[in-house]
Amino acid sequence: MFSTWSSANNKETYENAISQMVSGNISVESVKDTPIEGMKELTVNTGKSREIIYISTDGNYIFNGSLFDLKNRTDLTAQKKNQIRAARLQQFTDSQRVNYFPDDMHHKITVFTDLDCPYCRQLHQQMAEYNDLGIGISYLFFPRSGLDTPSSKKAVAAWCADNQKNALDKGMSGTELPQLQCDNPVADHYNAGIAIGVTGTPALIMEDGTMIPGLVPPQQLKQRLDMMSQSQ
Repeated sequence: MFSTWSSANNKETYENAISQMVSGNISVESVKDTPIEGMKELTVNTGKSREIIYISTDGNYIFNGSLFDLKNRTDLTAQKKNQIRAARLQQFTDSQRVNYFPDDMHHKITVFTDLDCPYCRQLHQQMAEYNDLGIGISYLFFPRSGLDTPSSKKAVAAWCADNQKNALDKGMSGTELPQLQCDNPVADHYNAGIAIGVTGTPALIMEDGTMIPGLVPPQQLKQRLDMMSQSQ
């Protein structure tokens, strides 16, 4: 199916092959070698998200799943996805986030949140406990109902408030926020979440890009973060 030079990392060659097998406008962003001879790792952009797939250099085999290094007990695909998440989130500076950072911060995590999410509210109510343990929380908004919905309007209202943290505190307690409009990053937050695989809230993203879906209690999260730091 491929010419003999397909073993080179030629994106157009693999892009053409994929277009014959799947519908939609999919672009190949990178082609990397894998530990398996004759197998390439492709990072593809589907228009909404970036995915990792594997394809043989002869074009006869393709699979979408996790590639494990059994000797080192490592999920190579998860590592790559972590790198993609971390790189994507670096686009948001502190001025495009709402940060709850302690003075003595040992760990920083990004949390995709939704003001109408019960577990997000539970996490927010424990903010002082996270901070006391040296965990900084950096919020990005992810209205689960989508953009231009009541949940997204609440996120915009919190962002546009004169005191964002005060507005978030009130919104997370169930208080109705006055509807406000201003230039805001809510849509960018939401689209970034979709792109990196966020499907629910809260979604916790570690600095290395590891994603932990759901609520994790403060002490349990600290233990997990400490273990991750020690293993690096």
